[in-house]
Amino acid sequence: MNLDKLLEEAEEVCRPKIREIQNVKRKNELKVLSAFRSAGIDEYVVSFIGTGYGYNDRGREALERVFSLSFSSESAIVMPQIISGTHAISSTLFALLRPKDGILSITGPVYDTLKSVINSMSEWGIEYQEIPFEYREDIEYIKSKVKEIPKLIFIQRSCGYNWHRKSLTIDEIAKIISTVRDIFKESVIFVDNCYGEFVEDREPTEVGADIIVGSLIKGVGGNLAPTGAYIAGKGEIIEKIGDFITAPGQGRDIGPTLGIQKAILQGLLFAPHFIGESLEGLTIVSYILEKLGFDVLPKWNEPRGDGVQRVILKEKEKLIRFLQGIQRFCPVNSMYIPEPQDLPGYSDPVILAGGGFVQGSTGEFSADGILKPPYVAFIQGGYSRNQVITGIISSVEKMLEEVK
Repeated sequence: MNLDKLLEEAEEVCRPKIREIQNVKRKNELKVLSAFRSAGIDEYVVSFIGTGYGYNDRGREALERVFSLSFSSESAIVMPQIISGTHAISSTLFALLRPKDGILSITGPVYDTLKSVINSMSEWGIEYQEIPFEYREDIEYIKSKVKEIPKLIFIQRSCGYNWHRKSLTIDEIAKIISTVRDIFKESVIFVDNCYGEFVEDREPTEVGADIIVGSLIKGVGGNLAPTGAYIAGKGEIIEKIGDFITAPGQGRDIGPTLGIQKAILQGLLFAPHFIGESLEGLTIVSYILEKLGFDVLPKWNEPRGDGVQRVILKEKEKLIRFLQGIQRFCPVNSMYIPEPQDLPGYSDPVILAGGGFVQGSTGEFSADGILKPPYVAFIQGGYSRNQVITGIISSVEKMLEEVK
């Protein structure tokens, strides 16, 4: 099949879907710009370099204001000292839960690295229970299985490595929240928003979530944030989390930004654009790969709850070759060949492809996969739709040449 002609066909067929993505991108760009204006960001805030304890760090205060407004929340914590989404989730759970409290995962099993956090919490007498994903909105099933009211209800928006599980749209998250509110009125509803930021024109905080968290290097940092994570939501809950992250009595009044807030602020401003570009590329590639006979999730015309494209390759060697091809189209480290490796928190070897300006960034063009059937590649990020399309199509061509 002529790939140039197939690309032309995909561009034409996907035009209505691309227009939808562009409309969402425009709304989110304007929303974030409005947040900057409302927060009163000035040159002094951008150039401020907080050190030491970080008392009266205007950079930190500015980050919190802008992120809170961008996510339509009462308050937010944004700190470079929180190094990942898992770190933000762990900090939130330990801040809010006490012995004999319970966590209910309403969207099935948590992802691999969070299992270690759950196991650690069990040592403190904090109970964990999960509802199978397919029963997430079934009130009678939930009532029959959950006997004690959970202190916290956990919703994972993205599929994680549960490749067959769909990622949740905002409308679907709203339905889940409505369901659990009917049953557990006092529970804290917590959404892991990683990979979901700015995919739609609303965030989980706008449909009833009490707390959301995410990593800055998974997209919302606009490929400029060098590290960090955010926690946004209700003010009273944010204060409790702040006391845990630093120390009771000091809470959110300390913490230096070290001048990093400039990159984080710029990244947030650019994030809706870069995420939109990535989604356009992934949509077109989803159409092309399906035409080439690959199983893909989601399909090009299906709603997207996150910025991840899954390709089911079915063979170990194909997964390895495909991800090695992705590496060749990264701007940094393109000359290196990734190999499967054991990583902390994962039960099977993982292969990671990515070469950007921030170690481990998945907001930049990257892909990864676990070496177990059905050998699924998870693709995310990218600066432009051209980078995404060219990188993936070229990787598929190379893979098919090498694996007969």
